Amino acid sequence: MKLELDILARQIGAALAQREADLKLEQAVYGLDSLDELQIQKLIAAGLAAHYDVAREVHYPSTFGRKLSNRKRCDLVLSPIGAPLRLDSKPPSLFDPQVFTLPQEAFWLEVKTAYQFRAPDVRHGGYGQQWRSAVVEDLRKMDAEPLIHHAALLLVVFTESAELVAKDLQLLEDVLVLKEVLAGFRQDVSVPIADRLGHRVCTAALWPTITR
Repeated sequence: MKLELDILARQIGAALAQREADLKLEQAVYGLDSLDELQIQKLIAAGLAAHYDVAREVHYPSTFGRKLSNRKRCDLVLSPIGAPLRLDSKPPSLFDPQVFTLPQEAFWLEVKTAYQFRAPDVRHGGYGQQWRSAVVEDLRKMDAEPLIHHAALLLVVFTESAELVAKDLQLLEDVLVLKEVLAGFRQDVSVPIADRLGHRVCTAALWPTITR
């Protein structure tokens, strides 16, 4: 399933913006930037469920046949509503849907997060390293999968300003070039958030793998 990355970026941005609006309405003590990576993945999965059939923690196709505990997994896999992904981790049954999506037809999405601050006025010492190496690793992982034809890396990053994240995203793309990691043109969307830790902007940036 080939997706328009600008549309997907806006859908993800809308999910983040809606959660931020809910937190403001609740006058919550903790903000969007208090969520860890798994919680961000869950939030995005819930938001995208209005547009796609969403599967979480799906085993990569090339690992079929290995023990489940040894198989690498992808954070989110998207398919058309009403045509869920056919999972190879369980045998077919009479209750399986009649219409389904094969791995090579679905859209695979790895999700990473980064936080400039870990507490009010306390910068995260691993801010840069916590996502640059992970982005490179996941892009390479998806690109190496022969049965994945449509995929992207999503980075959700919290920063004090839009100017800072723009600079850091450009630095990341310079790293991708130096490491010879192929990725398509980035699509990103930013959402203003209430300042609780020092973050004022949440940015979702998407890089597609090169189409095979």
